[in-house]
Amino acid sequence: MKKHLKFNPIFTILALVCIIALVLFGCDSAFALAAFTPCFGMISANIDEDCDNPRVIGYEDTAVIVNRSDIDWASVTYDASNRRIVDGFALSSGKTPFVIYNPRLSNPSFNGTQTALNADTRHYTKTLQFYYKGIGGEAAANVVEPLAKGEYVVILQRKDHSGHGSFQIFGLQNGIYATEQVQDETTGYWLMTMAIDEPFAETEFFKQDYTTTKGLFDALVAQA
Repeated sequence: MKKHLKFNPIFTILALVCIIALVLFGCDSAFALAAFTPCFGMISANIDEDCDNPRVIGYEDTAVIVNRSDIDWASVTYDASNRRIVDGFALSSGKTPFVIYNPRLSNPSFNGTQTALNADTRHYTKTLQFYYKGIGGEAAANVVEPLAKGEYVVILQRKDHSGHGSFQIFGLQNGIYATEQVQDETTGYWLMTMAIDEPFAETEFFKQDYTTTKGLFDALVAQA
């Protein structure tokens, strides 16, 4: 007795799709339609140290903080090959940036600021710390409480003036906010801790070179 093959409409449809892809795009493109491209590839740079230009550690004493909702997102532009590099940034009309002035006290400026991999989310937990000396109702209403309730973007300037990485951005992707606020009368300062999880290990503000970027940063400070 002869066995008859059963007609399977799914295989027929798949075959037709493959034939159409071959006709329209060619063999390589047809197989590429099903190719998988992972989000992260292999490293593409040496893990070494530039002995002629040693890394300078620490932050300068002046940073810029803005309400995330005040950003003119149409003005935010990125390096064509790397979205971790922001080369254009402005606020909406009528909106104002603010300054965090954190001079060296008993600790270096912005001491405690760090970035760490969150193994559970595969994102990076970014922590920003600074001191604030304001006291009283005005300070509470205008600074302390809003930091705990809103979302912000902060640009810090490193003491390393090599160019790339000299201006570090916190909160551009998700918005950084206060996670801990401690007023210590012994020191006379609030210790502010802000944190956020973001997909990129670091986002930087960089336009052309250090001098150009510094000029853009100083222009934001001048608006405050």
